[in-house]
Amino acid sequence: MVDTHQLTEDMRDVYEICGEDVALELLTKLPGVEVKVPARWSEANPLSRISRDKAERLIADFAGNKLYVPTHADRLDTRKIARQMAQDGQNTIDIALTLNVSERHVRNLLSGKRLPRPRKVDDRQIDLEEFLKRDL
Repeated sequence: MVDTHQLTEDMRDVYEICGEDVALELLTKLPGVEVKVPARWSEANPLSRISRDKAERLIADFAGNKLYVPTHADRLDTRKIARQMAQDGQNTIDIALTLNVSERHVRNLLSGKRLPRPRKVDDRQIDLEEFLKRDL
């Protein structure tokens, strides 16, 4: 299930109008792509990379609009998707290519390791961790 609070406005509209399955397939197969939704389905359009019935549903409601599909690594539960793909028999390389992430990231997702959060550093403040490590 997609957490709609994490979606961009474009993707939230797709989710609400066309359904979760359409939004999820766009996020999975076209991350980071700006799609101009055509009036008719065409193999030349990036929408040809998703299933035709889902593309047709998108076209029916969004023809003529441009949609930006965000990279989903920070928009969806990629761990859940990666695990489902692994259960379906896909290897880490295939999963990484499909999710547009590194193979190492896929291995971390599948192992259940908690991924480190980047530390925010404000250059105007003392780094407390470094300060406490000093010998006084």
